[in-house]
Amino acid sequence: MKIGIIGTRWGLMHVGGFRGAGAEVAALCGAQAERTREVAAREGIPLATVDVDEMCRAVDVVVVASPDARHAEHVRAALDRGRPVLCEKPLATGESDAARMAAWARASGRACAVNFPYRCLPPVARLKAHIEGRPVTERVRHVACTIENAFAAAASDASGDMGGVSHLIDAALWLAGGHPVWVHASIEGRPARSAALQVGVSTGALLVITQIACSEPGIRGRWLVAGDSWEASFAGGYEPARGGWSVSAVRLADASSTAELAPGALPLPGRREPWAEAHVDTARHFLRAAAGGELAPLAGFDQGLAVQRVLAAALASDQRRARVDLAGPAGDGPQ
Repeated sequence: MKIGIIGTRWGLMHVGGFRGAGAEVAALCGAQAERTREVAAREGIPLATVDVDEMCRAVDVVVVASPDARHAEHVRAALDRGRPVLCEKPLATGESDAARMAAWARASGRACAVNFPYRCLPPVARLKAHIEGRPVTERVRHVACTIENAFAAAASDASGDMGGVSHLIDAALWLAGGHPVWVHASIEGRPARSAALQVGVSTGALLVITQIACSEPGIRGRWLVAGDSWEASFAGGYEPARGGWSVSAVRLADASSTAELAPGALPLPGRREPWAEAHVDTARHFLRAAAGGELAPLAGFDQGLAVQRVLAAALASDQRRARVDLAGPAGDGPQ
């Protein structure tokens, strides 16, 4: 399949991801002609253009990695040409755009996914498989994550992502299963320097997500996923000094024992670092879906909309200083 990528900055990760998955990156589309030509020449991409429709006509699959505020128009252009779409997170800057995009995806019949690489980090994927293998009565009751994020300090109000919270929301919802039903949040600063979210899930699980902007470079986080009689934990994040992402082993504990559920993933010399490898795995899954296979474990646009609804409800909850209840998974959002 021929891949077209919209975006000359975040799009570069997808160049490596799809090439690693064995696909041909045939076209690059950017906002500035000179930069787009320079990046395409450097990356060995045959077509460089500022015309989104020209790019869509030349390829089989479109990756939207443009600024968040332009995701909707670029997804619309790709779907109008009948192309499957992998869109960067967050799906949009607001809930209304995300809802329209999810409706377009459903109506198109094409594979449409949002790029949430946590789902393709091997230790996290192994934990999800373990959860799915447990009896329903032993499924997740709590997910808690605490993240220190240097990138959040530089976040812009132009994005609805609060410096990366959408990644955390999607991963927590994915591990817990179900859809969000209420949100209670406290946010400090605009752009957000800290965000503390409690999210109720349709399964009865409770998510507690905390992100704090920090000055030390990188991202550092700890996760706890628990049922009534068991818990799993891991740590991870981006470490500039090590040249990439690291995820610890996942430890599984119950009342009588503790064991390693999954080994960790570390940046190693001569190999792709784990976040880049997760993009390769994402590309493999998406190519399979674009050819008619299942989309899982990737997040579809409806899951991207669920994340956007949580973000919108978090802002409303902070303003009202109260819990915000959500409609059902196909509803209109915060009530």
